[in-house]
Amino acid sequence: MLAVIVVLGEVGLLGVRSATARASGGGYELTPTYLQIARAGLDVPWNLTVRKVGGFAEPVVIVVESDYFDIVENQGWTPEPSAETSDASRTYMTLDPRPGDTLTLGFDAYIQPSARIGAPGSVSILEKGHDVVTLEFPTWLVP
Repeated sequence: MLAVIVVLGEVGLLGVRSATARASGGGYELTPTYLQIARAGLDVPWNLTVRKVGGFAEPVVIVVESDYFDIVENQGWTPEPSAETSDASRTYMTLDPRPGDTLTLGFDAYIQPSARIGAPGSVSILEKGHDVVTLEFPTWLVP
């Protein structure tokens, strides 16, 4: 077993790896870049690009799975949401309308040293109380 772990590490399969996914619906396209494989204590990229045909006339509500962000130490959002709230399972971030048809949200964080397993995550766009597009993604932690 140890030999298998060493070989996997040598060929880079246990290293830090980010991934990009894509989903569309309700006139939106979501493209998160997230950490697919990580180790505790390392900085992690998490960026979300939201595109909407015709631009953003209204505030945009981005919803993330709160449990996913429990494995990271939050250093801040860029840009800062104009409002942020949460319930038992999700965090809701409101971003003011902006020119153009593309919005990018960045998250500066690192994996908490005590995190050991990883977590599934999701990101959605909320309109009039309903998710119009949702994308799920996993992050695995390795020793």
